[in-house]
Amino acid sequence: MDPRAADPARTATRARRRGVVAAIPALAAVVLGGCVSSPDDDVAAYVDRAITEMRDGLHGDTPEFEDAVAAASAELTASETIDDTHAGLADLAVAAGGIHSFFLTPAEVVAWQSVDQPGATFPVPSVSTFDGISAITLPSFRGQSAEAVERYRSAGLSAMRRASEATTCGWIVDLRTNGGGNAWPMLAVAAPLLDDGDVVGLRSREGETAWAQIDDGGVLATPGGPGTETPGGFTIDAPVALLTSTATASAAEIVAIAFAGQADTVRVGAPTAGLTTGNEIRELSDGAWLVLTTSYDIDRTGRVYDGPLEPDVIATPGSVPSDLERARDELRARCA
Repeated sequence: MDPRAADPARTATRARRRGVVAAIPALAAVVLGGCVSSPDDDVAAYVDRAITEMRDGLHGDTPEFEDAVAAASAELTASETIDDTHAGLADLAVAAGGIHSFFLTPAEVVAWQSVDQPGATFPVPSVSTFDGISAITLPSFRGQSAEAVERYRSAGLSAMRRASEATTCGWIVDLRTNGGGNAWPMLAVAAPLLDDGDVVGLRSREGETAWAQIDDGGVLATPGGPGTETPGGFTIDAPVALLTSTATASAAEIVAIAFAGQADTVRVGAPTAGLTTGNEIRELSDGAWLVLTTSYDIDRTGRVYDGPLEPDVIATPGSVPSDLERARDELRARCA
């Protein structure tokens, strides 16, 4: 549910729109649905409805956005076809929501959704164990279908269960190559390592927060809404090292933020991409997507984020020792 909604009808509409936190190089939050205009809309109506959606962005109520609209609207509404408006609307999306916002054409939407097709292949989480330390690699994941989400989640949780007995010192959560997507399946895989309670949230520009809640290793609720919950019953009590890089973005940053304020946790690597905000998908009449940034990430301590996550221990893949070895060293020091 969008906490900004003022009445039941508006609440229902907003809830269908809300995203899950994530990215194309960053989709930090997406739930499909929303205000879909009729297929016979003309260009001017299409532009008007797109701009109306953009006013919900983090900067959609600012004079700067109004100036951007004033400068672009005449040219946009004079376009010969709806397709001709896409590039200009993409620019306005950034003005409305910031650098995490973007626009997908109908063809790009089809490509984006390919992971949800039956039989689609995509990377899933994996675990490797060395000298009592296990590393779970969480790859990017943009799937939304129940089948794709379950495949990603179950692969990660099953791998963690298999490795748990041999893991005597701690866990590394490797987010170095994770550029974002759907945050909630990623969080579900990390959930057994997280303390109970509100671990990470999305805060609207009005100050309302929707939380991801963990209980007994499972996910009680997330800002992504129904379907993001997972059963508990499998927990791991061990030190955690989060491995990040400059490619760690959006949904992956959400996972890292979920560990902020938790004891026996350390971030190792390089600063992240800094897309620490939440997006919503607004579908337009031609099937294009406006992916609009509407919230800031917030951790369990109340800190609101809007920029890169700085590591506690700076290390790069080419350094000696490597970032991975530095993460192992941090865990060894904590379990000695």
